[in-house]
Amino acid sequence: MAAEAPRQAGKARQGPTPSANVKAVPREPSSAETTFGTFQAQYKVLDQPLGTSRALKVIFLGGGASGINFAYQVRKFLPAIKFSGYEANPEMGGTWFENRYPGCGCDVPSHTYQYAWAPNPDWSAYYVGHKEIKEYFQKVIQDHDLAKYFKLNHRVIRAVWNEKTSQWYITIRINDDPATDFEDSCDYFINGSGILNAWKYPDVPGLHSFKGPLVHSANWPKDLDLKGKRVGLIGVGSTATQIIPAIQPEVAHLTAFVRSKTWITPPFGAQHAGPNGENVFYTAEERKKWVEDRDEYNRFRKSIESEFNKRFRFLYKGSDEQKEIFDFFTKWMAEKLPGRPDLQDMLIPDFAVGCRRITPGGGFLEALMEPNVSLTKSAVVSVNETGITTADGKHHEIDVLICATGFDLSFKPRFELIGRNGIDLRDQWNPRPSAYLSTAVSNMPNYSMIMGPGAPLAQGSMIPSTERICEYILQVLFRMSTEPILSIEIKPECERELWAHYQEQIKGMVWTSHCSSSFKNGNINAPIDSLHPGSRMHYFALLSWVRWEDYNYTHTNNRYAHLGNGLTTRETEGRDLSYYLLDDMLKLPEY
Repeated sequence: MAAEAPRQAGKARQGPTPSANVKAVPREPSSAETTFGTFQAQYKVLDQPLGTSRALKVIFLGGGASGINFAYQVRKFLPAIKFSGYEANPEMGGTWFENRYPGCGCDVPSHTYQYAWAPNPDWSAYYVGHKEIKEYFQKVIQDHDLAKYFKLNHRVIRAVWNEKTSQWYITIRINDDPATDFEDSCDYFINGSGILNAWKYPDVPGLHSFKGPLVHSANWPKDLDLKGKRVGLIGVGSTATQIIPAIQPEVAHLTAFVRSKTWITPPFGAQHAGPNGENVFYTAEERKKWVEDRDEYNRFRKSIESEFNKRFRFLYKGSDEQKEIFDFFTKWMAEKLPGRPDLQDMLIPDFAVGCRRITPGGGFLEALMEPNVSLTKSAVVSVNETGITTADGKHHEIDVLICATGFDLSFKPRFELIGRNGIDLRDQWNPRPSAYLSTAVSNMPNYSMIMGPGAPLAQGSMIPSTERICEYILQVLFRMSTEPILSIEIKPECERELWAHYQEQIKGMVWTSHCSSSFKNGNINAPIDSLHPGSRMHYFALLSWVRWEDYNYTHTNNRYAHLGNGLTTRETEGRDLSYYLLDDMLKLPEY
């Protein structure tokens, strides 16, 4: 397929007209107009109490970890909202449904990779594999009856903002069949489609001429047999470090094509891991103790989380913490590769710890020492029917070619997303994306992202971050549902100024050191658009309170119409009418 011509940044574009077979849902009056009335020359006070809410309709894209969390939180905190989710896969679970390569698992401790509202004291190990993580999410979905909010095999292919109705009109395709296209609409659209699902092959001449199985790690065939095969593997990121020790014992020979050095480390929170940084498998008695004593289990969970958050200071360039951890990891890797100065020279980085994603590689370095494994740092220049040719002129004949080459982290939506004035977000983000607190973006009213540009992707488990982002969005939805707000959009100048601060602040962080990383989408000279430049604590503090002055609004009529008849829902619903007789009413932000 020919490459698409670059789009002009910021150019207004309406996009193609939907096909004639797209079935539109019936148009209904805006819920804001129904609840708070339309503009009238003669203003009238509404006979309803302050706090009356309207049934906002919210569509969430994605049934992965963030979609599951949002479904739980919106039902708990804003039950009046009409919520529905669309998931392109035949099952929920996101990354943990899609990825099934050998050795696949989470590279953060299992006790940090779970919802605060659904703790699991029964994890089998400190680090667990994808099967157990997938089972955890399935159990959460079942225990909390969340599947009913999502439609599976439903792919969003187009979303267009309508200024007249202040709604998004979204074209959805079932089972990837264009004949099934239909249109849904909503007051608010949330994109939680994730960042680790647009996998990409390396740009190598002749790659698809290879006659044996060509496999991307994110699209692993269920019936792939590697026993006794000569296997080539391109990549040395977190996925490769899991695959290699998993397949090494069964292959005849494994050749790993290593493009760059990478930090392989002991487990995070090593004091909770086993001797020499090995994984810990919990006994039935240990798990039973945590099940019965939730206070003890919560103390254990918090100790691991706190350890993660304390580590942030080493990510400052030139800090004492960086120097200390650099020396420690250099020595640790060398000790794991005794008598192999060739491997030490090939793998141990000279760039800062954290420039690339840090990889706890249990068994990876040990597997490289085995006689049926070889590494080459000579660049891959081409592939033909029988194998790989490297820059040193050597041809490596193989039976199976595995590409552990990651994902497209450009953040551009994989569907048309057309906001105000016909602006497509893909155009607006050409050549670079920007966002406000990773969740809001100018020209896209009534729209939020989960873990968009500027998110804390490098600072521990993503689950707590998605929970905090969802809580921020719920604040926005609560205000929209109880006030006559038709649209809310981040002010362009606020997005621009915050992004300018991010770009200046991040210069002092190790992520901008000279290395190729997923944070730079694989381009060693690229700027950092993917990361929040501070700690998770810093990010969570910014999300705890919405800076309402940073947003533009449109209203149905008088912006104070929701004040109503002088009563509150607290009074009309018979709730506590002396709630204010407390000494801790004031809740200020905590930094």
